[in-house]
Amino acid sequence: MNTISFPGLGIQFNISKIAFSIFGVSIAWYAILIVSAIGIALLIYKKRDGLYNIKFQDILELSIYVIPVAFLCARLYYVAFKLDYFLQNPIQILNIKQGGLAIYGGVIGGAITCYVYAKKKQINFLDLLDYIVPCLALRTSNWKMGQFH
Repeated sequence: MNTISFPGLGIQFNISKIAFSIFGVSIAWYAILIVSAIGIALLIYKKRDGLYNIKFQDILELSIYVIPVAFLCARLYYVAFKLDYFLQNPIQILNIKQGGLAIYGGVIGGAITCYVYAKKKQINFLDLLDYIVPCLALRTSNWKMGQFH
């Protein structure tokens, strides 16, 4: 159980990290929040279709690349800063159920992916960033102190 508190309001309650289990697989609240944030961001991007001459279809295609790359880079960044532990326990590199994604790695990986995609599709990189960055906060709101919980 985790305690969630709002000290200024005097409100405090406990909540499990696990939202529910299905077929023996536990689904964590943070996973639900991430998927929801991505979905909301895509809805906002759909409304922005054509802004900066960027089509929503390009954003959908970019998402196919940027989401897994960002997660992979977030994990690699986390592992790099706890390298002594992971060198002793290399199989734990794959164990993301215990947490361990660093926002900085995700942002770096996402930015590089966006840059490569923009060059490939001949989209102005800064326009692409203007298009997508306002929704980035949705996806990072679940990240705390550089580590994903």
